[in-house]
Amino acid sequence: MPERRTVTSAEVRARLRARRTEDEHAPAPPRPEGAGASAVYREAAVLLGFFDAADLVGLDEPPGDQTLRDFVVRDCERVSTPVGTRWCLAPRVRSATLETLRGRDELLGTLAATRPQAADTGRAMAEAYLRGSARGVEAQTMDQLSGTLRFVTWLAAAPRTAATLTKQGVRLPDVDAVRRAIEVTAILQPLRLLADDHFVGRRAELGLLSEYVENRRPFPSLAACQPVAVYGLGGVGKSALVSRLLLDHVWTAGRQNLPLCYLTFDRADLLPRLPLTLLAEAAHQLSLLSPEAADGARGLEKAVHGTLLNARGVIDEGNAGALPDYLRDDEDELIRRFGLVADAASGHLPVPLIMVLDTMERAQRHGPDAMARLWDFLDRLQHAHPLLRLVFAGRSPLGPPSRALPLPGLEPALAVEFLRHQLGTAGIRVDKEFLRSVTGRIGENPLSLRLAAEVIRREGREGLRDDEDLHRILSTLEDEEVQAVLYRRVLDHLDDPDLKRIASPGLTLRRITPDLIRRVLAVPCELGEVDDARARHLFRLLEEEGTLMDPVPGQEALVHRADVRRTTLPLLHRDSPEGTRDIHRRAVDYYAATDGVEARAEELYHRLALGQDTGTLDARWTPEAGVLLDGALDELPASSRVYLADRLRFAVDRDALGSADSPVWARQTVRRGRDLLDAGKPAEALSLLRGRPEEGGRAEIAVLEIEALAMLGRMDEAREREALARGRALRTGDASGFVEIALLGARIAEDLAQYAEALGILDLARRAARALPAPVPLLRVDVARLRAYRRAGAGRSPEAAALRMAVLEAADKLGRRERVFHPTLVRDLAAEVGEEMPELVSDTARLLGVEVEGRAGTALGEALTEDDVQDFTSVAVGAEATLPTGWDTFTSGERGDEIAAYLDTAPEHGDEWVSALVKSYRVKADTPTFEPLRAEDVEPSSEGDPP
Repeated sequence: MPERRTVTSAEVRARLRARRTEDEHAPAPPRPEGAGASAVYREAAVLLGFFDAADLVGLDEPPGDQTLRDFVVRDCERVSTPVGTRWCLAPRVRSATLETLRGRDELLGTLAATRPQAADTGRAMAEAYLRGSARGVEAQTMDQLSGTLRFVTWLAAAPRTAATLTKQGVRLPDVDAVRRAIEVTAILQPLRLLADDHFVGRRAELGLLSEYVENRRPFPSLAACQPVAVYGLGGVGKSALVSRLLLDHVWTAGRQNLPLCYLTFDRADLLPRLPLTLLAEAAHQLSLLSPEAADGARGLEKAVHGTLLNARGVIDEGNAGALPDYLRDDEDELIRRFGLVADAASGHLPVPLIMVLDTMERAQRHGPDAMARLWDFLDRLQHAHPLLRLVFAGRSPLGPPSRALPLPGLEPALAVEFLRHQLGTAGIRVDKEFLRSVTGRIGENPLSLRLAAEVIRREGREGLRDDEDLHRILSTLEDEEVQAVLYRRVLDHLDDPDLKRIASPGLTLRRITPDLIRRVLAVPCELGEVDDARARHLFRLLEEEGTLMDPVPGQEALVHRADVRRTTLPLLHRDSPEGTRDIHRRAVDYYAATDGVEARAEELYHRLALGQDTGTLDARWTPEAGVLLDGALDELPASSRVYLADRLRFAVDRDALGSADSPVWARQTVRRGRDLLDAGKPAEALSLLRGRPEEGGRAEIAVLEIEALAMLGRMDEAREREALARGRALRTGDASGFVEIALLGARIAEDLAQYAEALGILDLARRAARALPAPVPLLRVDVARLRAYRRAGAGRSPEAAALRMAVLEAADKLGRRERVFHPTLVRDLAAEVGEEMPELVSDTARLLGVEVEGRAGTALGEALTEDDVQDFTSVAVGAEATLPTGWDTFTSGERGDEIAAYLDTAPEHGDEWVSALVKSYRVKADTPTFEPLRAEDVEPSSEGDPP
């Protein structure tokens, strides 16, 4: 790196004005207001992504500290960078300054004033483009693309200068092209890193996978296709194998590329219980990687997100009964469209589409019901696109219909070659006999071999050849235990004593910064006095130890390497149990006083590691921080694992659930019970809900138990349980629980056509709801009362008329947020008062879509005339669409959006459409929540009902 030198203002100005001619650039605009003596600083910083004020000292002549201070305060803003907080030009100042410069040579001249910073990718790529040495965006790394995006964004705000550069032959990419390249690289770069850095051998496995994905025979189901599931222990190379497979079939010259999707459950937004999340990401990737399918894939992605929004609204509202059938109909339509997109991605040729689902162990954490949901979805996807080739990667077999491909350690000859390569990158040359002796002792796991190479690098050959105690130990251990021992050996042979003290027990921290070394690790790691300078020195030493830590892109932070952390944490705790607890306690205090989502996640991690109680954890929990803790689940004590699994909506088996405290048990049981009821498994739900009889008094448990009994057709038991639960809620003063229980009891009575009883229960619920501060519970009760009056034939009674006026007044006050979070309440309101308040009808269409199948769809179709349909098609979507028969290729959400947009125009036939939709909504509202089961589905009463 060039040495920094002082440059006079005369030199800088001479460079900046060099070769300026009038025909290169139109007359420059006036200098930014107040520039004056700051102009030299502005021009020196104009192509810098960031800088330290000290970097600019000496540019002004004579030296003017006040001028520099004025420049920084007036023209700059603070930014976070990989080397800490720095300054950069404010956007308005940068664009104005760029417009005063006249082309390539002057812009290159600005770079002479300061020395380059390795982390300043904006400056680096600016210089590369100006000198003509920049590669095309398709060949750039993520860091280079980030710098390119900064540079072209700067120039987009300085169009005169950008035009001049174009005339001078500087080839600048389009901003949208750079952004697209960034998205593509985000998909492919992890694959390249895994395959290039860690892949060796595996020819048999790769051959089997290649034969499978290249097979052009259509398979209409998963059972026929038998997708391949690669499995093995952590570090054995599963992701590297599937990465190599994908890269070989995407970027290999001389062969037709296959379309691909790479989906990893490392991403918290990909959920097996909501498989449409996978379909949205698959469509997004195909839109980027397959230009032929881009338009259709983008349309599909938008439609999937709309359906997910509607589905989540219904799920989050948590209403009684199974999920609506129309959501599955929408899934079927979206799956059909995916088949069309996949065909387009393959150029409409009989070419397979490879879809890899990685880190399946995380999907399995969501439980067997979620996995069954995923399998069903993938089977339908396979049917829609018979050339789909699914490949799974995880830590354990998946079972049928997949076929298992176990991934043990490397073959002996490949293990030797792998170790030779690892040592060769460190400049160590050894003979094959030595390599064989090492692999014979530690096994053939790639992670173990990498750690062995690190031990040899630090200790020399003797480190693993002559230590008979080590030989004896390693020969009796499993792979993960071997890795832990080798890692311990690496820690023991760190050269710097302070570094050794930081490493053990300091690597209890998941991430390390200079400030954490100073404020958290100094005392428990016995580092003595640590000021800021020493903390940074220790941080740099740790940063150089690549075996221990990985850098965090864009931050001055290191993270403990994920591939070895899980096996080494027990060693750290065993060696220094009090030291590790002290670190956890100090880290809690440090992060509790720090703002930001990452800080809250680390605070929660250390509280969980300490095994703190549910109340304390709940008080600090945020969903945004929680998603950052997914990978820490296996590092925590048992009670904390159950807590975190519950918060992340993972399934917890009954044995583990038994160790949970009361609040967590209840939350997990309610969630699991709700899932079982939605999946049509009331008997299993009832057994789960009665797992702790002492918890049966909780209103949320009672509600689900009543629901399960009603779904099983055991109405007498359900009504008896409802009355007991309602009485308990009244005695304990639980108004909210009373309302939920009473609403359910009234619904059961309504389904049995016992409307007087339903109204009596709802009158009691209304008294409780009036004591609650939120308006929604009372409105739910009142709209249920209005429905009961209507269905009882008393809809025109004075009581019903007065109630209708109260409901209209309350509905008018219902805010947008409340409507979004209570979509079925909005539908029930539209069913009762929609003709008086049409906005409820269009809101329902947007929130829940419009059905054209089933009883509700039939009611809608029968209520509309040909003129009504023609008015809609002429205003909304054109003459090609008709209702109801012509809309089977739209999802309910798409239909709802179109109809709501039509109603918003106040069309000529709007009243007729509102009336028809109200009739459709009434059919939905009146449909029994608990349909009578067939005799063979009704199970005998269980013993042990809670009191």
